[in-house]
Amino acid sequence: MQADWELVRAPPRPDLAGAVLGYTGYREHRAEPILRREVPVLVLPLIVNFAAPFMLSVAGGQSTAPQGFAAGLIDRPVLVSSTGLAACVQVDFTPAGAYGFFQLDQRDMAGRIVDLDDLGELRLLGPRLRECRSWADCFALLDRVISQRLARGRSLSPEVAGGLAWLTARRGRGRMRDLAAAAGWSERHLTRRFVSETGVGPKTIARILRFEHARELAGQQEPGGWAAIAQAAGYADQAHMTREFAALCGLPPTALARNDAGEHGILESA
Repeated sequence: MQADWELVRAPPRPDLAGAVLGYTGYREHRAEPILRREVPVLVLPLIVNFAAPFMLSVAGGQSTAPQGFAAGLIDRPVLVSSTGLAACVQVDFTPAGAYGFFQLDQRDMAGRIVDLDDLGELRLLGPRLRECRSWADCFALLDRVISQRLARGRSLSPEVAGGLAWLTARRGRGRMRDLAAAAGWSERHLTRRFVSETGVGPKTIARILRFEHARELAGQQEPGGWAAIAQAAGYADQAHMTREFAALCGLPPTALARNDAGEHGILESA
């Protein structure tokens, strides 16, 4: 509690591994405000705050400060600010896990920050977590709650689940006609089902996966610079990658790499 910064991560129970990527407990104590840029990833978070709520601003969209919230897949940057005193627990869901856990048409969450108070019985999760005496207790409670909701929730259709695996294995590369053929559907029907079950179409998921791959390669400082990264990540050229970075995170590649502080996030001037 006296440390300036605390980050505790834990995996979910083994039987939840396909639905939950992990849990994070986080505390930060600073004298000045904190501002971070969250960029698109193939993760759907649920966050419960124990301190003052974060202010969240989706580029070109809503600004909100809920005490607890979930987010759908977002293909734009989100600015997250706090007073400097932050504490929260976070669950990172896979698209399959989010579909089963939230029990919503994912179109209702895509591109949005959703207050837990608007998610039925999930509004009770925050008070229960705040009663926990340790991060381990929080994570054990989340294991139980998630397991119970998944048991009565829905599963992705085999075609959408297979499509996600197809795109993930290729890091977002590949033609949509080939993906549709692998699913046995038309491209139009494939897109409709992806949107219903994940909130976005397969092209958006492919864009996010390519962006994640390019960021990963940039962190490894591969020889050849940004042109080589663009080629390896599946962009037509460096100019194409630069346009995609601007659309997805609001920064050119060099600025994103410069501001990326690892576990501390992508820091901005508050």
